Amino acid sequence: MRPEEKARIVEIVKIFRRLLTYSFHYKGRLFAGIILSFFVALFNGVSLSSMVPIFDSMGNSSSYRFQISMTKRDLQIINKRTAGEKLNTIDKIEWKIADYKTKINSHFASLGADEIVFLFVSLVFPIYILKLICLAGAIYFINSTGSMAIRDLRLEIYKKVQTLPLDFFVKEKTGILMSRIINDVDSLGKVISGDLKDAILDFFYIVTHLLLLLFLSWKMFFLVFFVIPVIMGPISGFTEKIRKATKNQQERLSALNGHLQEMIAGIRVIRAFGMEKRESSKFGGINQELMEKTFQGHFYHQVGPSIIELFGSIIAAVLLAFGAYLIASENFSKGMFLAFFMTLVFVIRPLKQMSMMINLVNSAVAAGERVFEILDSNSEIQNITNPKPLPAKLKEIKIDNVSYTYPGTSKPALQNLEINIKKGETIAFVGPSGGGKSTLKDLISRMIDPSSGAVYFDGVDIRDYDLKGLRTKIGVVSQEVFLFNGTVRENITLGKNYTQEQLVKAAEDACALEFINSLESGFDTPIGENGVMLSGGQRQRISIARGILANPEILILDEATSALDNESERMVQTALEHLYKNRTTLIIAHRLSTIQIADRIYYIEDGMIVENGTHDELIKKGEKYKNLYDYQFSTT
Repeated sequence: MRPEEKARIVEIVKIFRRLLTYSFHYKGRLFAGIILSFFVALFNGVSLSSMVPIFDSMGNSSSYRFQISMTKRDLQIINKRTAGEKLNTIDKIEWKIADYKTKINSHFASLGADEIVFLFVSLVFPIYILKLICLAGAIYFINSTGSMAIRDLRLEIYKKVQTLPLDFFVKEKTGILMSRIINDVDSLGKVISGDLKDAILDFFYIVTHLLLLLFLSWKMFFLVFFVIPVIMGPISGFTEKIRKATKNQQERLSALNGHLQEMIAGIRVIRAFGMEKRESSKFGGINQELMEKTFQGHFYHQVGPSIIELFGSIIAAVLLAFGAYLIASENFSKGMFLAFFMTLVFVIRPLKQMSMMINLVNSAVAAGERVFEILDSNSEIQNITNPKPLPAKLKEIKIDNVSYTYPGTSKPALQNLEINIKKGETIAFVGPSGGGKSTLKDLISRMIDPSSGAVYFDGVDIRDYDLKGLRTKIGVVSQEVFLFNGTVRENITLGKNYTQEQLVKAAEDACALEFINSLESGFDTPIGENGVMLSGGQRQRISIARGILANPEILILDEATSALDNESERMVQTALEHLYKNRTTLIIAHRLSTIQIADRIYYIEDGMIVENGTHDELIKKGEKYKNLYDYQFSTT
């Protein structure tokens, strides 16, 4: 075996073992299903072995007698007991078993051939009832274990996605990420639920029925054992082909989902710029590759079992010939041969399914690699185990020598920033796009952690605070407004309990109450996906109302009025100015008309503070801020 093949096997075992750990969380159910599966196989073997006396009795004279074989040890123990010799504890147990066999054989000796047939036929029915009950229990326990395990896995990956670095979502298409959570996890679910149940059942079927075959005829058993490698040869050849085809199929399906999501999200741009043909061509290429890989996977899955059936037919022919020879030359009855043949025919199915299970495991491994890649990704923001208590009221924010470089880039987004912000101050950050203003916002709200330096709240590094508690003190109103597909009320309250008075007051302060009341159902009006039923300015004011209602100690406004017309901007700006007096406010803006009342203005360019001061001080200074101010107001 080549080193790469060994490494691949090790990887398969590692992923499959990790996958099964989710099932072991419910080991009581799993073990109950395994035990019931064993009894299913056992009862099935008993029902097949009962065919021996039935077939031997049929067509024979009344002189036929069915007997349970007595071993030499059985006869020795009976003779010792008859001779009155003293028996030890083990001898007594063996004598009871031998005596029980003797009594059964005596009973069978009193029965005619037709009575023996009736007796065993009457035993088969309750055995099948017991098998059915055990099978139903095995299906319930194993499948429910797998379903709960996949529920846990899907929840774990969902929670993991919420902690991944923000740049991860920039690099990865949304549709591909959704495909990993839905399609790949669904593939894993099949393996550890229904497929796992089949694998456990098939394993016990194979073990118990091979032992039954060995008991019926060791010569025929070893003949079968010799030809099994002939069956396994073609299987191994198809395994690698199926694995590659399945992996490519999953990758193409992820790419298809990613492109479809991107097309739906950008449908306005596509239509506006006449990109329909280009996008259709791109989709067609991905769709064609998906069709080819899917066809290959289905082809190999369906051809593989047919090849196994072909070799199974050859084996059946060989066994028929060899069985006829044993019946003619040895003490091997027709009933034993038929029972052997029926057992062998039955055991071929679980053997075939186990071979297909290998292919399904390979398919699951490809999906597992993608799922566990997400779970194993480093979360940029880590919540510490024993966080320090947050102060009831924050007094100071200190940005101490902070630098930040985005992963995969070499140029710092921020360089050695030093800023002190006192409680109740209104601080503005201006400058050209890409200067680092939004990065600074993410650092303060701890969406990202600095590459060097630290952000302090009241002298404590914010990484030492509880993350959830920290963010409850910060409200962010961003230029990138996101609204959920729900009602106006749900988008403002975000599922938290507020009174109607609080809700109305927040909407009024955000200059949103008038247009909300004009909607068909007021606050209970559905607004569609991302607020598609509202205008840009209306969506922005809903977002501002959301921030106001949360009543945070620190309010961050990231181009909060950028989507408003002049009249709405003036009204919202008046409302926001009242809010500035009660909290620490950080304003990120390009439009300088919104920040002239700030206590201090920082001009940030290339990640560095170029100048800072009040509006009047910076105007008098006559440098970058003054140039930007003159440019904006000379063009308005």
